[in-house]
Amino acid sequence: MDNQLEHIRDIWVNAFFTGNYAVLADYEDEHFKVVYEQEGRVETNYVRYERIAHAVNNGVWKPKKPDVEFEEYEFNRDQTQCKILIGLTENQQQIQEIWHFHQGWKIQELRFLKASKAAHSAG
Repeated sequence: MDNQLEHIRDIWVNAFFTGNYAVLADYEDEHFKVVYEQEGRVETNYVRYERIAHAVNNGVWKPKKPDVEFEEYEFNRDQTQCKILIGLTENQQQIQEIWHFHQGWKIQELRFLKASKAAHSAG
């Protein structure tokens, strides 16, 4: 099950970095959201798709790939949900992804954790 999730995650991540919002939509839950804890901001998938499409169409979609220090996968007992904690080298930032399996893996939430929370959970 985790190999399938890793494969789907690779497709999803690649779609983000190439600006392919149609593929993103295939792997994101209909209620997918991005949470920026530090800024207290939540972004829905439709706002993201519009923003990405606008940037791609104007030739300015150039997201920087972060340097990942670690990734921790935590599955629930029946392997239908997975929380992935990603630690970035830069600024000790941590990102959390929530994936669920229902006729295929889809991401429900991408959360950029507050620095203090990230430092606390690492210790």
